[in-house]
Amino acid sequence: RNSNRLYYLTNHINRFIFAALHKATSKTSSWSAAICSFNTFQRSTLSTMAQTSDDCEETGLFSPDPKVQGMTTLDHSAFNKIIQVPVIKVKKEVIHIVMKNLKHRLMKRPNLKRVLDDPNDEDHKKIVLDPYMVTSQDAFDERDHQFFRKFQINPQIFQADLQVTYDILKTDEILKAVLPKGQDVTTSFSRIGHIAHMNLRDHQLPYKNLIGQVILDKNPSITSVVNKINIIDSTYRNFQMEVLAGEENMITKVKENSFTYEFDFSKVYWNSRLGTEHDRITGLLKSGDLVFDVFAGVGPFAIPAAKKNCIVYANDL
Repeated sequence: RNSNRLYYLTNHINRFIFAALHKATSKTSSWSAAICSFNTFQRSTLSTMAQTSDDCEETGLFSPDPKVQGMTTLDHSAFNKIIQVPVIKVKKEVIHIVMKNLKHRLMKRPNLKRVLDDPNDEDHKKIVLDPYMVTSQDAFDERDHQFFRKFQINPQIFQADLQVTYDILKTDEILKAVLPKGQDVTTSFSRIGHIAHMNLRDHQLPYKNLIGQVILDKNPSITSVVNKINIIDSTYRNFQMEVLAGEENMITKVKENSFTYEFDFSKVYWNSRLGTEHDRITGLLKSGDLVFDVFAGVGPFAIPAAKKNCIVYANDL
């Protein structure tokens, strides 16, 4: 517990120092590398084994070009840029072994090509390492060096150009770069089958279609993104919505507690967060119980109760 407290205290101090240095000078690359390296050392020493230091990503290595700010029509090519990343050279025949043994040191990004060709050496490949973990050979521990010696690998760190594209950026990175500074970035949504349901705020509405397209692109199982445009109807408990991106098919299937429901989301009230409550109430019932479900909707209480051999009277407007 004390180790964790020390880690978080150290992390906050580092962030304060970096912010001050960044304000004082534009040449922050060496400082940021040192701070990232120190954070990595702290994580390793204190055995927190958390994710790679996300705080260091504030240095902007993957941050899109500022020119994308204010964009309302998504332009994928505007997010392209070249960055330098640490790589290690290995022979082609041991590439898979190295990837397996250094997986905790590799760059972890969706759709990222982590093995690069070396145009000057056909016998070797370049493996892309995590720039927030590996800033020099000192980042490798004794286990790594034993592995290097066994396979006669030179642990020297080189720098290589890497093409950053829209595909390897995270949802929050894209939206944070597009929306005006200081405004909330919405990346969360409720999932109803193939539909992503968002509740955008007023200041996000000028970017609604772009936000919808990003959510669609970054979640392959989602084929439609919708936004609620008014309060829930007091009579039928549904709401008007607009499609921000994707298909306009509102007929969806939802699996909850081993039951599958099919309905038109534009005409039916459904709240995915009620799954636990549906299961809890059903768990209180016994076979033969008499159940009156007077606001049944599509039956998330009534159908599981009937499955338990209860006598169910279900009604809805």
